[in-house]
Amino acid sequence: MAKPASPWAANPMLMAQAELVTVGNTQARLTNAPSETIAAAAAITDAEPAAVAQADSTLTPAMMASMELRSDFVPVSATGSTTNAPFSRIQLDAMTSGQNAIAQLGGNLDAVAKWYGMSNTEFRQMLLSDKSVHVDTKGRVLHVDEETVVPGAADGSTMATAVMTASVATTGGASPFPYDQTFKLHTKPDSTRVLYLNFTGQGNYPAFDTDKAPATFSNAERLLIQKVVLRVAEAYAAFDVDITTEAPAVPAGKIGATILITPQVASMGGYAYLNSFSTFAAGAAPAFCFPNNLANAEKYIADCVSHELGHTLGLGHQGQLPSSAYYTGQGSGETGWAPIMGVGYYKNLPQWSKGEYARANNKQDAYAVMRARGLNPRADDHGNSIPFADALVAKSANGLNNLSGLGRIETTGDVDMFSFVAGAGPVNLKVGGAILGGTLDIALQLLDVNGKVLATSSATATTLAKTITATLPAQGTYFLSVKGAARGDPLTTGYTNYGNLGEYNISGTSTLSTVTATTPAIMTSAVTGKGPVAIKFDASTTVATASGKVTTYQWNFGDATPVVAGAAASHTYTKPGTYEAVLKVIDSRGLTTFDGVKITIS
Repeated sequence: MAKPASPWAANPMLMAQAELVTVGNTQARLTNAPSETIAAAAAITDAEPAAVAQADSTLTPAMMASMELRSDFVPVSATGSTTNAPFSRIQLDAMTSGQNAIAQLGGNLDAVAKWYGMSNTEFRQMLLSDKSVHVDTKGRVLHVDEETVVPGAADGSTMATAVMTASVATTGGASPFPYDQTFKLHTKPDSTRVLYLNFTGQGNYPAFDTDKAPATFSNAERLLIQKVVLRVAEAYAAFDVDITTEAPAVPAGKIGATILITPQVASMGGYAYLNSFSTFAAGAAPAFCFPNNLANAEKYIADCVSHELGHTLGLGHQGQLPSSAYYTGQGSGETGWAPIMGVGYYKNLPQWSKGEYARANNKQDAYAVMRARGLNPRADDHGNSIPFADALVAKSANGLNNLSGLGRIETTGDVDMFSFVAGAGPVNLKVGGAILGGTLDIALQLLDVNGKVLATSSATATTLAKTITATLPAQGTYFLSVKGAARGDPLTTGYTNYGNLGEYNISGTSTLSTVTATTPAIMTSAVTGKGPVAIKFDASTTVATASGKVTTYQWNFGDATPVVAGAAASHTYTKPGTYEAVLKVIDSRGLTTFDGVKITIS
């Protein structure tokens, strides 16, 4: 049976909107929020919760027993294995934490610590310093994010309390997708990695419900679910993983985890088993979020989901020394920042982190840990240099060249390069990320064909989106560079470039060009080989546009050898590696263009 079309595909209503989120191979556009709405949202996310009294655990023995996964469940080890695990021989009296967990594990503590990639000392320290860390009766680790004051936090922040002193914004606006597709959403259905967001209930756990009508889902509930999914999808946008509201019909070959979003009478935001991202099974979920304890608000639910799924992928809490298990972030407004594995509720920009803020208690490299669990970055979607630039979409309208494009920053330091042909005169470009859950602070450069920087976006702008306004000196091909941007001092109110991954859209205008640049045509005898290997390059079929003609061909083979002129050339690669062979073409009108091909030598 053919797979139904993905509901992420853009529809006419969404395409009419101004901002977009790109997910998988399809797109959805979201409505531009009025400035007053954005300001109100910033005020809400900047608000700190009121202090609450320190409380003992509210978990009852029955509740802890209900949280425990089946006895044959084996979390993945730090080395990626599920064989020879120590858990089958362990039987504790009850789920426990802290010093009691250390005592009950006894002689099994070393084996459990080693399974999770820690020393005896490191494992003890985690149990003693983070009250959320529990072990179940089989010795398996889970993080139980209870509604207790974070130890040492002056503002009284808690993981489970969505908001104490600020009003919660209501979910409104047009539905990003048809309501009847709410439980069929997929961001990357071809991926073998799956994060399944289950809003429909499981066993004794009821379905997501905000209107006390659990048997049905209202349009308001479906809208909220869709926006939660969009936010979570942005947190994981850089990864090769399907964020979905539909369990895989054929789970064979899938690796992943289920998180159940369900009302729960318990003082916690959620919980998750550590390292439970494994062979996908439709059975009991290893992770939970409880929306009734999160004000039933889309941002707080989404932040909880991203956080708990982080635990399934091997990530621990990111707090602040001397005693805070959850860091609530720094900065304010649109660029207020917090680590996803701390508490992201109160800041607009939750990002993955490796503890580069002041007094960080956990310097786990989030990307390295998730890669080790099998969550890899997506393939790079755009070239990172002028020769490998992708052309922006250009359409003539209202006497201007209207430019647009889409992209994604997949890895820290990734640069996406775009080209466009324009006439002399003004150019205006804007690049912005996702409206819901955007995780990318952007930096832009405008370059000419020789790589000279003509303009840059403001480094002091207080927005995540960036603009460039410049006057182009002559008709020709120009380039736009898009990358993530560090901001300020990460030890005070800023952040490094580490977490700046995610999706973006490009829009803008330039003066119309009266000519079209020549497009080089490259043919090669091979693109792979075992060195030494001679490869032939030929661009003789390149045809200049209009009445022009090609006057210059220059080959740079990418291995620090001299540039070679001529429509055809041969070059011998002697050392293993991946090389970018670049052709520079100049035509009789003075327009310069580039093209390139990657050569891999073993």
